[in-house]
Amino acid sequence: MISSYTDYGSLLKRINQLYKVDVVKVKLHRDMIGRVYLFQSNNKKYVLKLYRSSKCGDAFQTIDILQYLRENGYPAISIVPTKNDKMSVYLDTPEGRCVGILFDFVEGKEPDRKIEIENIGLQIGWLHRLMGKYPYKLIIRTKSDYIDDYISIMREVNYIPERIIELEKYGDELWNRIGMLPRGFCHGDLHVGNMLQTEASEYVLLDFDDASGDFPIMDVAYLSDDTNFNNFSEESYDKTTRLFDRFYKGYIKEQTISAVEINSIYDFVAIRHYQIIARIVRCQGFQSIDQKDMDKQYEWLLHWKNLCEMKRHY
Repeated sequence: MISSYTDYGSLLKRINQLYKVDVVKVKLHRDMIGRVYLFQSNNKKYVLKLYRSSKCGDAFQTIDILQYLRENGYPAISIVPTKNDKMSVYLDTPEGRCVGILFDFVEGKEPDRKIEIENIGLQIGWLHRLMGKYPYKLIIRTKSDYIDDYISIMREVNYIPERIIELEKYGDELWNRIGMLPRGFCHGDLHVGNMLQTEASEYVLLDFDDASGDFPIMDVAYLSDDTNFNNFSEESYDKTTRLFDRFYKGYIKEQTISAVEINSIYDFVAIRHYQIIARIVRCQGFQSIDQKDMDKQYEWLLHWKNLCEMKRHY
């Protein structure tokens, strides 16, 4: 039992019991949607991802995806097996029993998106083509995951009712438009903060927790998104278009995208706001958002909606 998420002594002891490693140092690297720890032995580094109890299904799907990618030559992070040759472990934590996955540490740097975008597009095209042959069923996420949970949170914190209605209506419009898009594998949280560029100029993806069989174009949209999440700018629409054009020069060498999918990129930019805020609040609690934050996001989304209508004549 780990008494707290900074109970490093118990965590070190447990990992050494479960794995053929001799780690001597550990620190909590990130505590957001999942908890990420960095481990150090005398000559090697490891990363432990500890999944919240509600995310066990995501953890097991991650294992299957990473093994499939590595078997097919795609640059993917490697999982360290336990002494019993298992790909995951259960750890008792203050929140209950959680799934943990230990990874080999990857040396690399976060890629500069503005410089690397065409090469990243090429590799993501390869990812989507390869995952088109994935033999296992992928999780399908719902409108609640992408949009409705954000609306529920607004109601739970007693946000301005008229604004909730506007945001709910916009969310319905977004979902109705993307509902007819082609389905297939998508990483679900694809940004340069979730990849490392190696010396071989490969981009190793680190986080498949949000992978699904939903909309491949969502990955394209998130990597092409050149908006500022908190500060709206009318220039960001055209900047996103230009960044997508560069991304697609690489991507098209592996996969093509329909005109309808390209048009949906701007809808996914908005959906990302609904999705990310809800995810943070559910993991970090209501103290992670206040009236000012809600007002700012409401204004951002309505400005974006109006700009898209002007640009695309809905």
